[in-house]
Amino acid sequence: MPKISQAERLQKIEQARQMYCKGFDAQTIADIMGDIKKRTVEDWIREYDFEKSKRSQIIALSEIRNSILESYADLLDGKTPKITPDQAAKYATAFEKFSSKKQVLSYMHEAYEMLSEEYMNEIQKAATQKEKTNLLNELRSARARMEIVLTRLTKEVLGDD
Repeated sequence: MPKISQAERLQKIEQARQMYCKGFDAQTIADIMGDIKKRTVEDWIREYDFEKSKRSQIIALSEIRNSILESYADLLDGKTPKITPDQAAKYATAFEKFSSKKQVLSYMHEAYEMLSEEYMNEIQKAATQKEKTNLLNELRSARARMEIVLTRLTKEVLGDD
C-alpha cells in the first residue's frame, strides 16, 4: 500500500471495521477495498478488536424507525408493543432535533451502507471470478463517488467549509 496520511489510514480501518461488523471476512474486505492486503485486514481485526465492535454495534436509525413502526402496529393489533408510546415519542423528538441537513446526512449514510452491503452480498454470491471482479470495480467506483458527496455534505452540515 502506498504511503497514506494518518487520517486516510484511520478511515480505511473504520471502513474495514464496518464491513467486518456486517459479517464479511478478511479476504472479502481486502478484495472490496482493493488497495489493502488480507494480512493487513487480519492485523486490524486483532489490533482494533473488531470483534468487540461487532458485538456492541450501535442501532442504526432505520432500526429505531422500524422498532417504532412495529410497536405501533402491535398497538393496532392489540398486542403489547416492544416500546411504549412515550419512548417512541422521545425517539421521534430526538430525531427531529437534527437539522434537516443532518437528517439528510443520516439518511445518506444509511442508504450508502445499504448500497455497499448489497454489492458485498452480490460479490460473495458471484459465480465467476470475472463477475466478482466486475462487481468489485463497480463498488469501488460507487464508493469513491459517494465518499466525495458525503464528505462535502458532512463539511457543510458541521460548518467546516
